[in-house]
Amino acid sequence: MLGFEKWLKEFNLEKMNRRNFLKTTGKSAAATAIGLSIPAINKTEEIEAVPVFTGNPFTLGVASGDPLPDSVVLWTRLAPNPLAEDGKGGMENKYVSVQWEISFDEAFNKIVLSGKEIAAPELGHSVHAEVYGLKPGKEYYYRFKAGSEISPVGRTKTAPARDADIKSITFGIASCQAWAGGRFAAYHNMVEEDLDFVFHLGDYIYEKGDTETLTDYRLLHAQYKTSQDLQAAHAKFPFIVTFDDHEVDNDWSDDISDPNYPEGERERFLAVRAAAFQAYYEHMPLRRRSKPNGPDMLLYRKFTFGSLIEFSILDTRQYRDNQVGSGFPGGPLDPEASNPNRTLVGSEQAEWLLKNLRDSRSRWNVIAQQTMMAQYDYDPGEGISVNHDQWDGYSADRDRLFSFIKKYEPSNPVVLSGDWHSSWVNDLKEDFNDSSSKTLATEFVGTSISSGCGWKNQIEAALSVNQHVKFFDGDYRGYVKCHVTHKSWESDYRVVSSPSNPDAVAVTLASFTVKNGKAGAVRNGGVDITRMAADTMMAGQPSPVKVTLSNGTVKEVEVTVKIPVPTGWKSESVTRVLGPSDEAVFEVMVTSPAEMPAAERLRVEVDAGETAVYGPPRDIQVVSALSGENVQLALDGGSSSTPIFPTYERLVPEDTWDASIGYGWVGTAPFARDRGNADALQRDLIASREELTIFRVNVPAGIHKIYFLTGDSVYGSANTIIRSDNKLLAEAGYALDPGQFKWLRFELDGGSTGKQIDLEISSELGDGAWRLVAFVMK
Repeated sequence: MLGFEKWLKEFNLEKMNRRNFLKTTGKSAAATAIGLSIPAINKTEEIEAVPVFTGNPFTLGVASGDPLPDSVVLWTRLAPNPLAEDGKGGMENKYVSVQWEISFDEAFNKIVLSGKEIAAPELGHSVHAEVYGLKPGKEYYYRFKAGSEISPVGRTKTAPARDADIKSITFGIASCQAWAGGRFAAYHNMVEEDLDFVFHLGDYIYEKGDTETLTDYRLLHAQYKTSQDLQAAHAKFPFIVTFDDHEVDNDWSDDISDPNYPEGERERFLAVRAAAFQAYYEHMPLRRRSKPNGPDMLLYRKFTFGSLIEFSILDTRQYRDNQVGSGFPGGPLDPEASNPNRTLVGSEQAEWLLKNLRDSRSRWNVIAQQTMMAQYDYDPGEGISVNHDQWDGYSADRDRLFSFIKKYEPSNPVVLSGDWHSSWVNDLKEDFNDSSSKTLATEFVGTSISSGCGWKNQIEAALSVNQHVKFFDGDYRGYVKCHVTHKSWESDYRVVSSPSNPDAVAVTLASFTVKNGKAGAVRNGGVDITRMAADTMMAGQPSPVKVTLSNGTVKEVEVTVKIPVPTGWKSESVTRVLGPSDEAVFEVMVTSPAEMPAAERLRVEVDAGETAVYGPPRDIQVVSALSGENVQLALDGGSSSTPIFPTYERLVPEDTWDASIGYGWVGTAPFARDRGNADALQRDLIASREELTIFRVNVPAGIHKIYFLTGDSVYGSANTIIRSDNKLLAEAGYALDPGQFKWLRFELDGGSTGKQIDLEISSELGDGAWRLVAFVMK
């Protein structure tokens, strides 16, 4: 025991951490003064016996969470008008009785348990029903009733008994879900999985620049909860949640909202934090132990699933010291980052974590938390550059944890992380600067549900000097699916082609296995899709879609590649045998309709029999264009220095109106962009953010079909809108994803003799720049 007590000392347990200090200086009083302490519900208060709502009160859905062997939390919030400006969800300041029911079947033929909770205005009329008396490892269905209204039905599942010898468990990992217009493709696919529960590791919402009050945070949470995809995931699986920074403010640390904020901001931020914590609690399936007390909230907790696995859920925001260093995504290593007196998790939480690891008898011991734990040097040269918001900025805490793991050898330690909007598999090394040092644990970093990774290039540039990183991808959004048995742990990185397109199908980008007793993940072999490419096709002519496959197994594999196509298209399949470790390009010939251009997102299907297929989403954007030889005018938008699509003329921003050539810009000119990563037509474009850009064109006599190609091979595109004389001719109808193109179709009438027509090109206000890739007049 003395050895363990020494370890607790080395975690600075004598040090009075900031959290305790602020308690002694009246930290909670700051929030209480502005009315944000959460009172206990007075049972003598008048409760509305038969509430009448202005609409469906269950607009935010239902959820369950924190599964124990005999208990779960059931959640809902009454909000007939969830986005009402006062943040009250369309509810009056009255207490409402809400009944909950649990059944073994979805039709509720037999009610197993039922009870009542009070939805209080002080808690935004949220309900957190802690239901006990359930059977371990059992699936249940639940619903709520308020007045004459009945909620949607949710499904939940209890944890197995603590000593149960369960064979396996399967769960999901989610994080970082920037608002994507109401649709989350990752969740849309996740509900089709067979999961026992889902971890959400933070950044459930993203604050705005003016988000400060309880009303502000309530409205943000309510907006996110209106997503039918998010609601479906909550209704299907119990969630275990923890917050990161954006539930409150970017990069906050304890009582500091920003590393550079003056000390005078402390009281203001504590009030903001109290508001954020209350709104978070009101919208999450959390137990009452996590109900905030002003700006304090107890969120770290432990879950045990039989003898198989134990999870320690951390809070790495509330107890951390202020961030040091600067630079994004990395900056020069600050000497203070390794100061042994600095902490990320706080002394009390550190003690709790070490005791969990020491006392656990589970086969797998998991630390589920927010920011990446592995070291990452962003400087590929001689210097050291790190992200100080992550564990690299608090390396003494990491060193102490790793030394503890080395000394006490808890069984199969695994770390689960989020935050970084990208997929990683990391060996957690005794010494990150020595690739031959012992691997102590494995870290799986899940990609984001929808938030982009704008720093992908900086990460990729330094991968060669970070040998402990076994896998990285910053291109795709999705979730991680983990399947754990006593013998092994398998993590599948499930990704989608578009985070906001519910029709996007999730695929396994890569899969890794950790064997019992051996730290470090090994990539699972299969047939890997390493590249898919399709140059712009000439309409009506066969063109190849090139699919590069590699065989990561030790046996021959027969592979068939085919591409289902829309009506009017033609496609052929290709079959060949890949030898062990072979790589080959499969050219699938595709023919688009001859009479018009097209832009379709086709799905590549790869069949390798019993061998698993891994790789990026199988969607590929295919663009066909009419030959310039068969039309009145064919223009390829871009700059004068880039290649031109065959048979087309170049259209550049400098082409002001010229009657002799019959087209040109009038007034403020647009700009050109060259992405340099696609064929002659798709690589470059013309764009503008101005309210209105005028393109004038000579239209010959008669009615002519116009085809206007919009999109961008690298970035998302605004909703491109085309008018003439203030009359709408065509629009994309929505913002396009990176790599997505669309032909806008309309007609222009040149009358009996021909005439000049001004096309007014714009995008929706605040939606970014419109794009012109090609312009064709037939």
